[in-house]
Amino acid sequence: MLIEMHLARILIRESSSAQLIELRESHPLHGEPRSFPIVIGSSEAIAIDRRLSGFEIGRPMTHDLLAQTIESLGATLESIAITDIVEGTFYATLVLTDRDGQRVEIDARPSDAIALGVAGDAPIYVSDEVIENAIMPPLDGFE
Repeated sequence: MLIEMHLARILIRESSSAQLIELRESHPLHGEPRSFPIVIGSSEAIAIDRRLSGFEIGRPMTHDLLAQTIESLGATLESIAITDIVEGTFYATLVLTDRDGQRVEIDARPSDAIALGVAGDAPIYVSDEVIENAIMPPLDGFE
């Protein structure tokens, strides 16, 4: 089962190459919303932060280029699905609708998918199994 989640926070530490995003359950069925961290690279963290803040630069960055390409081809990013975690590596899918109304799924890293999706307000879905396997205590230095 896929659970809707949202980007709860992004933690950027200039002293580290590993950055952190936290996804949190949007509509918990019981008690407190579940959440979990994903460690991502600095460039992806900066891209997500930039897109969230609406900061624009003179030339398109990679995620901007992909968003423009999707739009130019008449497709729409419908959602992001984080579907698996294997040995600590998360797997995601961009769920698109093409110009003919057909569903298209494209394999992606969660950080790239989220960087692409935050500007377009694409919902994020995570499999219940991934949530259960990814929940962990706070990481030292990221609290």
